[in-house]
Amino acid sequence: MSPASTSSVCYIPPQPDVVPSTGTPRACDNPLLLLWRDIRTLLWRLYLLPKLFYPFSSRYPDDELSLHWKNSLYLGLLVFVTLLETLLCLVVSVSATLLPGWLSTGIFVAMLGLVWGLVAPIQGPMIVESRIGVKEAEPYPHNHERWIFVNGVMGGNRGLQSNCARLSQIFGRVITGIHNPTGGLLWDVIECIFQRSFSYNTYSTRYAYDHLKRCLTDASVHKVVLIGHSQGGIIVSMVLDLLFNDLPVENMAKLEVYTFACAASHFNNPLRAIRPNSPSQRSAVIQYVEHYVNEEDLVPRWGVMYNVRCSRTRYCGKVFIRNGATGHMLNQHYLNNIFPLDDPDGDTGTKCFLDQEVMVDECTCRKREAHSATAAAAAAATTSDNSICHDSSSSSQSDSGVEIVSAGNGNGICPDEPSNGNNGAGMTVRELSRLWRYLDGADPDAHETPMMN
Repeated sequence: MSPASTSSVCYIPPQPDVVPSTGTPRACDNPLLLLWRDIRTLLWRLYLLPKLFYPFSSRYPDDELSLHWKNSLYLGLLVFVTLLETLLCLVVSVSATLLPGWLSTGIFVAMLGLVWGLVAPIQGPMIVESRIGVKEAEPYPHNHERWIFVNGVMGGNRGLQSNCARLSQIFGRVITGIHNPTGGLLWDVIECIFQRSFSYNTYSTRYAYDHLKRCLTDASVHKVVLIGHSQGGIIVSMVLDLLFNDLPVENMAKLEVYTFACAASHFNNPLRAIRPNSPSQRSAVIQYVEHYVNEEDLVPRWGVMYNVRCSRTRYCGKVFIRNGATGHMLNQHYLNNIFPLDDPDGDTGTKCFLDQEVMVDECTCRKREAHSATAAAAAAATTSDNSICHDSSSSSQSDSGVEIVSAGNGNGICPDEPSNGNNGAGMTVRELSRLWRYLDGADPDAHETPMMN
């Protein structure tokens, strides 16, 4: 699909959770109910499965579906493993019904061993790095930044490396990739369901948590940009949950988070404070959270697009939906169309996306407002005599007497501006988005001094 083929962009504004009235699904529902919901919603959307790979034609050698001979071998192995494990699952299901338990268990273990042995050649180290496109300058101009990427489903080491290389080319930064190993499409989907329903922390999640924690507590690092694709969005969401429990607000405020085709069922970003009657009460710890979505992509239809429209579910961040767009591959179907390499300065190709006027999802906005009003009324009825403690160290008074709550901008804690109530109507993607401001090594905070080191 060419960049010009997407006719419009749907925009879902950040969730104004001022009460707060939302929560993560795992905090509100039984895990078994979540498991059933995930399976049911996925089955309803299986008709979109062929569109994961459409359009198939590739423009660059590092596109995921490129037919370059090395990539063809890599793709062939992934397809073979997916078909094989689907067949083996059917065999195990039959054996569990007809054979003794010990024998069916042995068949299941053998199946896992066979799949693991087949995918072992395409796995690699847990962490990779790309400097392609980084300007050779001494000293490196972005030495106080850390850019971290987590790959999605069916991502072998070759796929992770190509994703990191493309991101490095686009943004002119050193990209560190954390590997989310694949076990074939079926295995990855099952893993996603367990992550979402039972808070299952995979080794990749634990590794990403440790790495991010080191970056955020490093006094020499002023900004950490975290990017997730597909299942990587689930890992990012779970890592944030863990980090919010462990680190102070000042450290977490270094973060900026961006996802593509996010499969996560929730996205936390706690409020700095809850202050009724304050225009700044929507300020959150991480100021910049953005999700980019192709409308006809199965994974985000099951992930971000389904859950962000559930009024009870906390799903923080701006959501940009390319209406009518298909495909799930990060390089081929997302970055080629949103940030094409042909025009790194954003003069022609990027206008097809960045300069489009967004259509605000008013239905979702109204549902959120109604839910917040109901929750606020319920809270007022039960806590009318309670007062909220104010932390004087994290707030200040403006000249107009309005209390301003601090929030992060990727550089630490900085004064936040009062909300003007604009939901993005009449604005372009360029005016609403933050990520594009980093194109070709640019720095949107070049003239700002970090308030915390």
